[in-house]
Amino acid sequence: MVNIIEVAAQGIGSELGIRSGDRLLKINGHEITDRLDYRFYVSEEKVDLLIERNGEQILYEIEKEADDQLGLTLEEMKLKACGNNCVFCFVYQNPRGMRKPLYFKDEDYRFSFLYGHYVTMTTMGQKDLQRIVEQRLSPLYVSVHSTEEKTRKLLLGIKRDDHLLEKIDFLTRNGIELHAQIVLCPEINDGPIFDKTIHDLKKFYPGIKSVAVVPLGLTRYRDHLMPMRMHSRKELREMIRYTNVMRQKLKDELGNYFIYLADEFFIKANYPLPDASYYDEFYQIENGVGEFRDLIDRFHEDVLPSTWEVPTQITWVTGELAARPLQESIINPLRRIPNLSIDLRTVKNEFYGQSIQVSGLLVGQDIYAQLKNTDLGDLVLLPPRVLNDEGLFLDDWTVDKLEDRLGVPCHVYAEPLNKLQEVTSRVRRRKTA
Repeated sequence: MVNIIEVAAQGIGSELGIRSGDRLLKINGHEITDRLDYRFYVSEEKVDLLIERNGEQILYEIEKEADDQLGLTLEEMKLKACGNNCVFCFVYQNPRGMRKPLYFKDEDYRFSFLYGHYVTMTTMGQKDLQRIVEQRLSPLYVSVHSTEEKTRKLLLGIKRDDHLLEKIDFLTRNGIELHAQIVLCPEINDGPIFDKTIHDLKKFYPGIKSVAVVPLGLTRYRDHLMPMRMHSRKELREMIRYTNVMRQKLKDELGNYFIYLADEFFIKANYPLPDASYYDEFYQIENGVGEFRDLIDRFHEDVLPSTWEVPTQITWVTGELAARPLQESIINPLRRIPNLSIDLRTVKNEFYGQSIQVSGLLVGQDIYAQLKNTDLGDLVLLPPRVLNDEGLFLDDWTVDKLEDRLGVPCHVYAEPLNKLQEVTSRVRRRKTA
């Protein structure tokens, strides 16, 4: 059963008299538990809709074209909680006193399908597996970390075998595409354990289409947690060289490189970013795997303006990780445009600790503390993904609060780079309005 929160005025549902506040029980005899159930079963041409209103049940028999919509909006799906205790879980590395949602661990294959969230599949039962196959919830994104049972148990903080490979086998045999992730932890799941994991996963290719390898990240809030360390620069370089050999063998065997290191490996190792061919189809770009290469290549495909409309001074904010590739490949070319002055400001993450260098984890108070009392020009551009859906930084600051404190317009720049002049002009107009 799921609540109907809105009925479109011009839709079939409205014509039949379905109302917001009604409860949708079943479609064609199938119980409806969420929006995915509804989307799957409502696609039939003949739809028997069982509704509950004020304690009474009403059956609507509908004949329609397969792509006709009923115009019903259902309540939001609630995330399913994760029961694992992963030793590197970021939730456990948050300081006290933050807003409640930041301490919620999710483990929901529905959101993996919809938004690319990573799930471990530890609690996924046969009913879930059958639903994924029936409703074609593909692709899914899976946190594997290790296929060696003892190591996987240690990393996920579980005590039983969760039969990961059996679940992968069932899903891939039934046409579900998977993309795997390994958070690489020094002296835990590297070396022979890593080799075994790749060997086990490649058996499922092309069902498992890609494996992203991400270096371990640790905040300064790890009291009472398992002692762990981050990679040295030497280890990062060794991993790049080692996987390059593996990747070539996999390319010869599978026709696909299969393993893809996150951008963080190359940047922290002070290695050149690979060219686009390294990433095949950029399968896990939202996981920071090829994100910089894609950004740089798209920027250089754009035609830059010969001059800026009016003299403009911009302060471009970034975390430490992105600073070098941004400076070399984007900021320097932009600086050659007449009437445009750009100052790239690297903000250190004092909130979580300076080992956290990604831009998306910058907080408002750090940006303010490191930019205040300096010449910021006409506007400040903030990196994408620093805000949640409610417009909040991780420390609950808002862009408006940051803007008021700095005294300069601030804008989270998530647009394509060829829109930069248009965005800066719009922000400047807002300043003078």
